[in-house]
Amino acid sequence: MAVHLPVDIWLLVFDQLDDLAFLWGICRNISSFFRDCVNRHLRHVLSQNWLIDLHYSDVHTRDGHRPCGIHVPMVFDRFSVDGARIFFQQRAYKDLSDRYYKGSVRGWVPFIERYCEETLKPPPRVLHKSEPSDGAPLWEQMHAHWRNALSGDAKTLYLSDLRGMISIGRGDQPPYYLRIFDTINDTELVDLEIDCKTREISFDWRETYALFFREQDYVARARPSNRKDRVHDVDLAGVDIRNSYHRRKDHDPRIRARRKRLAPWVAKNKHRLSTEMRWWTEDDVYSGENFIGRMLSHDKLCKIEEGTDAAEAEEIVPARLADDHADLLMWPWGDENRSFVPRRRSCSSKDCVIL
Repeated sequence: MAVHLPVDIWLLVFDQLDDLAFLWGICRNISSFFRDCVNRHLRHVLSQNWLIDLHYSDVHTRDGHRPCGIHVPMVFDRFSVDGARIFFQQRAYKDLSDRYYKGSVRGWVPFIERYCEETLKPPPRVLHKSEPSDGAPLWEQMHAHWRNALSGDAKTLYLSDLRGMISIGRGDQPPYYLRIFDTINDTELVDLEIDCKTREISFDWRETYALFFREQDYVARARPSNRKDRVHDVDLAGVDIRNSYHRRKDHDPRIRARRKRLAPWVAKNKHRLSTEMRWWTEDDVYSGENFIGRMLSHDKLCKIEEGTDAAEAEEIVPARLADDHADLLMWPWGDENRSFVPRRRSCSSKDCVIL
């Protein structure tokens, strides 16, 4: 009899529920009627409480040895006519006065394209894309100079900062954050489309939402317990212990959930960068989440100011990101322009013992 109640009654009931994961994972699968009710309710909720931050860096624009991050906030604009896609439009942060923090959807494109290439996902469809710069990325042009001109702590700081900025878009650092209410994550944007002229992005909201809450469901079920938890990244767990972070990270369900999600990419790519680099990148991601938690809210955003087109025209956007540099991905760094590359161990049959 319950399913014959009017849709409006169920929408009022759903308004009293705070657990969106329960609505999505349980209520939505009861019947096709409930699925339609939940979809209708979530469309209303998401339009008011879903924000996105596109982030990349000014390594292509700033001529110096201290690159900065760029954050481009996006707010809900509309749903497609058939209701399958959700559109977000670019805004700006009110309190970030530094011009280097003001980027564009167009400047973000090579970073998301790199991420899709790294993770073997379909590339985004890009509309009204301006002509890219033909030259090598600016940071790569200047890297040899700064690497040789700096020394000691200054050089280590330069390499560390640059490593963080050019890592954006690699498989373990997606160039965006999703915020739904107070939950922040970097799960996949499914079937992404980018319109550089209107400063909009759009994607399949149901598939994206499903991946977002699949991870939240894992987090809810992975609460710390007395039993031994499964380790999804043995190498990072070892760095946790060496850096005395194991008590925090081993029992943080968000970190365990993210490591589980990234495990397939790590298995194929961990030879490309040291475990310490991946560990630091993980910390960069959670530092970014803290930034998003403080700054990404409707009351701290404003519309794009007039004249922004001219400022965006000055932004250097390369056709593609520079290739990885071993001296940025391996640790520890040396002052002789060298990096530590772990030696591969060979194991013959006579060296192995069968138990």
